[in-house]
Amino acid sequence: MKKLIQFGAAIFSGGVIVAVAMAILIPSVARVASAVEGGDGAIDVSQFQDYAVRSQVFAADGSLIATLHAAENRDPVPLSAMPDTIKDAVLSVEDAQFYEHIGINLRGLFRALVENVQSGQVEQGGSTITQQLVKKALLSDERVLNRKTQEAALAIRLEGQVTKDEILELYLNTVYFGNGAYGVQAAAETYWGKPVADLTLADSALLASLISNPVGNDPIRHPKKSKSERKLALDRMVDNGVITKAQATEFDALPLPVGRCTGVAAGFRPSDCGGIAQPPAESYFVEEVRQQLLADTRLGATYEERYAQVFGGGLKIYTTLDPIAQNAAQDAHDNTFPANVRAEADSKGITTAMVSVESATGAVRALVGGPGFADYKYDIATHEPGRQTGSTFKTFVLLTALEQGVLPDDTVGGGGSWPNPGSTPNPYVISGGGGTLNSVTASSSNGAFVRLGQTVGLENVMHIAQRLGVSSQFDPRAKSMPLGVFDVTPLEMASAYSAIPNGGVREPSYFIDRVEDRTGTVLIQHQANPTRGVSWQSACLATQILANNVQSGTGTNARLNGQPAAGKTGTTESNSNTWFVGFTPQLTTAVWMGIPAEGTKPMGNLGGREQFGGLWPATIWRNYNQAYIDEAKPKRGEWPRCAAPTREPKPASGASDPYGILNGAELTVEETTTTTTAPSTTSTTLPRPTTSSSSTTTTTTPPPTPTTTTTMGSTPPPD
Repeated sequence: MKKLIQFGAAIFSGGVIVAVAMAILIPSVARVASAVEGGDGAIDVSQFQDYAVRSQVFAADGSLIATLHAAENRDPVPLSAMPDTIKDAVLSVEDAQFYEHIGINLRGLFRALVENVQSGQVEQGGSTITQQLVKKALLSDERVLNRKTQEAALAIRLEGQVTKDEILELYLNTVYFGNGAYGVQAAAETYWGKPVADLTLADSALLASLISNPVGNDPIRHPKKSKSERKLALDRMVDNGVITKAQATEFDALPLPVGRCTGVAAGFRPSDCGGIAQPPAESYFVEEVRQQLLADTRLGATYEERYAQVFGGGLKIYTTLDPIAQNAAQDAHDNTFPANVRAEADSKGITTAMVSVESATGAVRALVGGPGFADYKYDIATHEPGRQTGSTFKTFVLLTALEQGVLPDDTVGGGGSWPNPGSTPNPYVISGGGGTLNSVTASSSNGAFVRLGQTVGLENVMHIAQRLGVSSQFDPRAKSMPLGVFDVTPLEMASAYSAIPNGGVREPSYFIDRVEDRTGTVLIQHQANPTRGVSWQSACLATQILANNVQSGTGTNARLNGQPAAGKTGTTESNSNTWFVGFTPQLTTAVWMGIPAEGTKPMGNLGGREQFGGLWPATIWRNYNQAYIDEAKPKRGEWPRCAAPTREPKPASGASDPYGILNGAELTVEETTTTTTAPSTTSTTLPRPTTSSSSTTTTTTPPPTPTTTTTMGSTPPPD
């Protein structure tokens, strides 16, 4: 009797509510043209498409390397790409009469009201798919009567403007399925790692059951509740003739997803996930791309506008990353050290970073910014201020000398003592033997390069470095400049060196080739901007000298099979930074090694060996390039043939020492009488060289190497 009374009360209450609803809805429907706020006329359908769409980041070969999205992970697809399974399941659960009603479903509303009264709470909303779409795009979620009348009238107006299929497509691309997945494509990827086209009826039933309560029915967090809701969805599908009772029983026995299949950086990913992994945007390279886009005013005048574009604008971002090069770089970073050396390096906080650019274009092909993005998000390879470069900076002194007419077989004196007024120490003293430009580069003589810097003028060295893209602030009075005492990033070093194999022409490094919006309109397009850094002949001679360094100098650990190699080692005071920067005919790569948390902390010995650039950095550089060559198999390149010298070797001379006095030359009588003002550097306290001269030529013996030690501390280890 009690149940009968409850049922009667429910029917009576439902009838009253339906009557009230009809009294409200019928006038609204009658006033379709002007009954709602917003006035008469057509609805702006673009408002329904104003939803966030994830952006995609692609490598140079077109492969997907990251997706960028904020709270809403969505990738809209046309209705034609969706299988009938998902359409039938969602319609069965949410709006079985969708293709029959005019935007509102009075029969469905009556059924919902009755069931809500019977349960004593809101179990069903009674809204059609069209009403749900209107509410989300045009109205609020506030449960008030006025909003419901607007919703109903707007739904009818919308159905008068667009087709049912268009409404269903919009709905299935906007609805939330939990775990950050908006729309059926993102949901299929998130729960099963597959495209929407591969959704089965059982999959679709689960997704349909999530729409009403995507958090409470989450199969990963609430499997028991989710299984119950999926069964209700299967029963609805049986009632609507989509599946049979036997199929419903079979599908009900299938397991639920137990973890996410996409966007999993370092966690549990179920073994039965499909091939779509949707890689998370967690890498040094992608982070650099992301930061550049957020700073690019072509994507919006304000940061908020740019953020909305990058994380919800549906951009297609095509980058310069070469997956073969990137995998080779990461493998060289991870696996070059033997296990015992790796353990010791980790205990000391020692790591490596590297960046590789295509010399002809400036395209960044590989980037490893440090020990791992998940643990150390600061990118050593690209972020200012960089690290002291050690003897890799000597290449800029070398290029300056070549630009001023010095030839590889010209002689350079060894170390010495220079007045250093206003600075400490005074005088500045450095050791290191002399020889030809070729030999002092191969031995990386500190003394010879400090002397060469004085010969060519440190301001000129600074200008050459800046012309090649080094942005660091230099003090041209610092006589130690050739030893790399100023901070430069590995990216700038790689970019600057890349001009050498490119015939002296520098192409600025870049990460982004182009960016398209969701309609395919190009918003950003990289434009080449070549500038001449040094002459072709200087670049050619520098290539020969640096190639010789790899063959028989400090860089022998960088020798390759299948491609020629050239480069320079570098080691700073107390082994706090070690480097190898070099190039093949295709790629220019900088490798740095040190303790990033300290910046200037000595590494000490590693594996029982003193650290210098020619050891691990050169080996990592070699392993990376060899792996790339073996996999990518680029056509073998050759170094260019330089113009033959037009004179005999002589003591090196330059802008600050036009007669080569610093390197052992003596003024002839003619030179003495025609020189009114001697270069300032000739007043140095260097010992006089011994000479043997004739009227036309001068043969020199480099001055003796001083027995004093470098003012930077103990004598640096070999590069």
